[in-house]
Amino acid sequence: MHEVAAETDEKERLSDALRRLLEVAGGRPLAVSEMIEIMHGRGLHMIVILLCLPFLSPVTIPGISIPFGVAIAVCGLRIAFGHKPWLPGFILRRRVPYAALEKMAHFGSRVYEKVEKVIRPRLDFIFDAPGMIILIGVSIAIAGLFLSMPIPPPFILTNTIPGFAIIFFCLGLMERDGALIIVGYALTIVTAIYFGLIAFAGQAAIHEVWKLIFG
Repeated sequence: MHEVAAETDEKERLSDALRRLLEVAGGRPLAVSEMIEIMHGRGLHMIVILLCLPFLSPVTIPGISIPFGVAIAVCGLRIAFGHKPWLPGFILRRRVPYAALEKMAHFGSRVYEKVEKVIRPRLDFIFDAPGMIILIGVSIAIAGLFLSMPIPPPFILTNTIPGFAIIFFCLGLMERDGALIIVGYALTIVTAIYFGLIAFAGQAAIHEVWKLIFG
């Protein structure tokens, strides 16, 4: 078990942190543990956003869907119950090639620069309501589990929708922006409906193939 460093520079923008990550990397691949250390261990919210970027950016890192999705789910539960940042060792040791890291950072910066224009503290009652942080953390965990499901083509946006839901949840928590939390809930519901339709379509396809083969 590996505890991740506590939060420090909370005022640094995500886009600036990602650019600094590339500067320090200097063209070499980085382990997840190094990435977290470079970003000054900004806490679970930043860790989750970092783990989400490969699912959203136009780059594929082989073999990350299940481990990163499960890691996000674990972080969501730790957010729900107020536990310290933690990731399993096999995730912390995972190395990300610099080319993939560069695309992740540039994509993440562009997304955040657009979102940060509308982020502001609002709808405080969402954060003060009893059990709301638990609900948000559990929702992040559920979306992380959706990310861990390797859905094959032709189904699109199976990573994008839950990935953005998670990022909106985390940014909402970091900036106390209740509107982003609401958007996160909406995207999580859309994800659940979408995956349900995919499961229904898959079941129907299997049924048709069974009828075709066995009559």
